[in-house]
Amino acid sequence: MFSVERWEADNVRVRLHADHVIYKAHFPGNPITPGVCLIQMIGELLEQRQAASVQLSKVVNLKFISPISPLDSPVLDVLFSPIVEDGQEVKSKGTIMSGGQVMTKFSLIFNKLVGADPCVCPKIEA
Repeated sequence: MFSVERWEADNVRVRLHADHVIYKAHFPGNPITPGVCLIQMIGELLEQRQAASVQLSKVVNLKFISPISPLDSPVLDVLFSPIVEDGQEVKSKGTIMSGGQVMTKFSLIFNKLVGADPCVCPKIEA
């Protein structure tokens, strides 16, 4: 569904793949990235950054400000505020932007999965 184009500290540029199967169902002719896919993407990026498997524990706050279409906004910048590790918890706040416009704001808590290989959850691939 996405690929990473660039990492710069806590900022990640990703490209959405409009030909991914999810967009054929959500919605045909007017593809919109489902919120659950955005959460999955954030989790996968955290796993890569932390080099540890994580599982969503809590959605503290999640605001979808504008729909994210892979046709209108194929390139996204995921801007993480400082990521806080508290024992087994990884607290992540940030924004998803496109062309300087805020599309989504998030505050999520993930748990590290002890003894699991990073990225144990199914990947969202093109």
